[in-house]
Amino acid sequence: MFPVLFKIGTFPIRTYGVMLMLGVVVAAALARRRAPRFGIEPEKIWDAALWLVIPGILGARITFIQQNWGYYQSHPSQLWTLRFEGLTSFGGLIFGFLGFLWWQWRSKTPFWRFLDTIGIPVLVAQAIGRIGCLFNGCCYGRPTSEWYGVQFADVPGKHVPAQLVDFFFMLVGALALTIWERKARPKPGVSFGLFLVAYGASRFIYEFFRAGTPQEVLEEVASSAYIKGLPITLAQLTCLILALIGVGVALYATKTYRGESQEKGESLNSVSETPAT
Repeated sequence: MFPVLFKIGTFPIRTYGVMLMLGVVVAAALARRRAPRFGIEPEKIWDAALWLVIPGILGARITFIQQNWGYYQSHPSQLWTLRFEGLTSFGGLIFGFLGFLWWQWRSKTPFWRFLDTIGIPVLVAQAIGRIGCLFNGCCYGRPTSEWYGVQFADVPGKHVPAQLVDFFFMLVGALALTIWERKARPKPGVSFGLFLVAYGASRFIYEFFRAGTPQEVLEEVASSAYIKGLPITLAQLTCLILALIGVGVALYATKTYRGESQEKGESLNSVSETPAT
């Protein structure tokens, strides 16, 4: 594992934080490239990124603390950290979306078109973030003695590199949506709905491989990880709900779209000369 990339004096710059920021930059660059196709001004992407990323990181940390409150009650000094440790992507997605709603209300940017623009880039950003998890030694998978097992720092035995499972399926989802967009000429909102389906499906599969959080936290929450009477975790139930919401969004967008003016709508429903990603 390679959790610390370098140090500035005594302050460690963690690899996960660097990969997280790299994911944001790559996602913003992809979104800027996609923006003209969806009738969005590329300059607005960076404006929106601040309202997506900052609330997203705070939300990811707050949600993680809430999920593991029993542990943090006993370790209050670990509640807040600058090391990008202890984040959950569900919290980041929800709080980032709330930040976007505020920005969209102020900027009057077309709602569905903007969400369509950033869907695929978010999948790519999530994939890059999982490589950061691998370097950081968190979010590892279940114990295994197979050849693909990885020895994570301070964790006994070898474990499945579950981070690579999510990395793979997020990229597969991004590629599949890119190919579909080029062929289907989707109506506003449909691409975002399918993004939610792809995101939820990838996380659902990933949870089958994941052993999870640091060991001392895992021991305290393991008894509540699975939903009573069901063979799935709370995270997987959230994935299913997210995917169903995505299906609902895609169907709603398909049925309710009534077209737009020639100037605003033409570029959306025509194949751009610029690749989607």
